[in-house]
Amino acid sequence: MNKAFLSAKERSDRILAEKLRLIYRGSFAVPINVAVACAVAFLLRDSFPYPLLVGWLVATVLVAGLRILLHWRFARAAASVRRSARWALYFCIGSFTSGFLWGGLCLALSVWGGTSQFVLLTLVAAGMTAGALTTAAPYLPAFFAFAASFIVPLAIVSLMHPGHYIAADGGLMLLYLPGISLAAANLSRSVGRTIELQVDNEVLLDSLKQARLERDDARTEKWSTLAHLSHELRTPLNAILGFSEAMREQLFGPIGNERYKEYAAHVHQSGEHLLTLIGEILQFSQGEAGNLEFRESAVALAAVADDCLCGAMPAAQKADVTLTATVPPKLPLMRADEGKVREMLSNLVSNAIKFTPPRGMVSIEALRAADGGIDLVVRDTGIGMKADDIPFALQPFGRIASPLKRETDGVGLGLPICQRLAKLHGAELTISSEPGKGTACKISFPASRCISPRDASAEAGNSVSVAA
Repeated sequence: MNKAFLSAKERSDRILAEKLRLIYRGSFAVPINVAVACAVAFLLRDSFPYPLLVGWLVATVLVAGLRILLHWRFARAAASVRRSARWALYFCIGSFTSGFLWGGLCLALSVWGGTSQFVLLTLVAAGMTAGALTTAAPYLPAFFAFAASFIVPLAIVSLMHPGHYIAADGGLMLLYLPGISLAAANLSRSVGRTIELQVDNEVLLDSLKQARLERDDARTEKWSTLAHLSHELRTPLNAILGFSEAMREQLFGPIGNERYKEYAAHVHQSGEHLLTLIGEILQFSQGEAGNLEFRESAVALAAVADDCLCGAMPAAQKADVTLTATVPPKLPLMRADEGKVREMLSNLVSNAIKFTPPRGMVSIEALRAADGGIDLVVRDTGIGMKADDIPFALQPFGRIASPLKRETDGVGLGLPICQRLAKLHGAELTISSEPGKGTACKISFPASRCISPRDASAEAGNSVSVAA
């Protein structure tokens, strides 16, 4: 299983990568910087030498082009490459170079600058530093590289100006730089904490996903092993059933003692019961492992209900329970796996008989639902159960203890198997029950499984096998 937490270096690299993603996402600031530079050069054209302004503007555009290229390369770099600290260094160099060009222009104010030029560049410095606060604050060195290289030269030149207001403006800028740096540090700390939480949450989610996958794999392997074991048990058990039946029926001559015949009958009966249990475990484990075979064909519920009625009648008579079936004659055919529909109905009827006291009733009903589907219902007048016990009864090997319940066979897989087979059909198994009054189990098949009379002939004889 993957480690739940990253190592300190891995965590630090992922945090750095996220910070870099944030600062490189602010590539829109680079063309804005060029646009402001063009506007400033235009406004300074009458006071600054033309070659100086052209050279400065060309250098600014060149640096901006290199920065855009850097952003483009970062956007197309692999995730593992983005975690390198060199991207942070490149960004800081680009920020410093851009700020340095602005600082160089500010130094020229000492020669060609007047009051209006000082005010213009002061406003530009304040605005662009505030903008850098939002775009470069996630990585604090990049912000300091731009702000310091821009504001410090402007503040020095302003302090050297003979005019009191300009000099005072330089002093205010020196006070402004620590203030905005503190704001940038606080913002960077907040962004950093947010990024740390985001990285930790991503690691935790990855760990949970991996744990879930490993749990599912272990569960599939467990049920696959159980299915294989159940299959292996059936081979010797079938031999025991065959030999015990031969002894019970005395196929090769008399045994000589009636007790041996009686013992053989008990062995055969116990073997049949064990084979039924193994079959249930095999079917459920195949379903859990995703190995159930699903063969669709046109199914007549009337025939399925009659067959189930005939098959369950001996058990119902032995338990002194009345068993009936009601299926409307005009009920449409249904597209389903007939064997699995029989198994669901047999399991529900068998359960109903087991938990219905003598002189009780068990009924099978098939009827058209209000939404156009088909409801298959098994009702009994048995001991029932509490509403809180129904989820437990649907769990594998869930057997509900009740003082009203007599000892019954089974391992508690009948209802879970029915629920799984119902889901294979897109149907839903619902149970309503009340202690002492009985239980109603309903399998609701969707309308999409009903076959219209026009299509019934085309469906007859055809079957489709799908993975389930």
